[in-house]
Amino acid sequence: MYFNLNCISCIVNSMQKLLNNNLIPEEAREPAMRQLLQYLAKADYRQSPAALGGEMHRLIRGILNNPDPYKDVKIKYNKKMIEQYPQFKKMVTTAAEPFNAAMRLAIAGNVIDFGPQNRLDIMNTINKVIHAPLKIDDSGQLKKDIESAKTILYIGDNCGEIVLDKLFVETINHPNIYFAVRKSPVINDATPEDARMIGLDKMVHLLTTGDDSPGAVWETASDEFKTIFQKADVIIAKGQGNLEGLMGVRQNIYYLLVVKCEIIGQQIGAQTGDYIVKRLKSDT
Repeated sequence: MYFNLNCISCIVNSMQKLLNNNLIPEEAREPAMRQLLQYLAKADYRQSPAALGGEMHRLIRGILNNPDPYKDVKIKYNKKMIEQYPQFKKMVTTAAEPFNAAMRLAIAGNVIDFGPQNRLDIMNTINKVIHAPLKIDDSGQLKKDIESAKTILYIGDNCGEIVLDKLFVETINHPNIYFAVRKSPVINDATPEDARMIGLDKMVHLLTTGDDSPGAVWETASDEFKTIFQKADVIIAKGQGNLEGLMGVRQNIYYLLVVKCEIIGQQIGAQTGDYIVKRLKSDT
């Protein structure tokens, strides 16, 4: 998926939110915004929004001289979700359809906003999503494909959220699951350190996408990631960033997410706020 000019205002607004959240010292805020605008004036718009987002956050980390500005936030929400894991687990084991319950919890994790100043009632958010209709629902075919798959690749998204991904992985109970996270910190996206913190590495073959974009970007992904991607029978990709970076890549991919962008919604036949399980297969 190529960058859309409408994405410019979204990127600028994202920077403004970071400024408002006091991650950047007051004296550095104007220079930071100027650097971002200068970058956008010269950027290659043939990239995906995820790729451009990676550039923006490299710029921010350079300004801050901090390789992981969200580290404390990520640890906080990983711990918060781990504490509630037994409750999530009970929701799945007591459900009439455990696969469906675990899948919906994984989608609910994508709804949760782990911004540094966000006040969040996690269970209210989860209860809302777990009972909500899916605008696009290819989960029946996903379950069938998983049952016949030799290799599964699961591409994660954010910290905290990956605790619910872990529960879905446990429910899938497949002997050969690869789980991809970001190679190094970007925003609150999960990295190998986060996966190990919640014990996910003990259940899967852990790997990275190969770079620090806020999404799996095919053009900049590592050879290791591409090899696993191409041999996987089923790919589960969580979140909009992964959709942005992989849209158009030919494989049997299921995207699990909440739509957070009107442009993305138009691309896949949904609206902002919709919950989806969308299959995009290589022969379609």
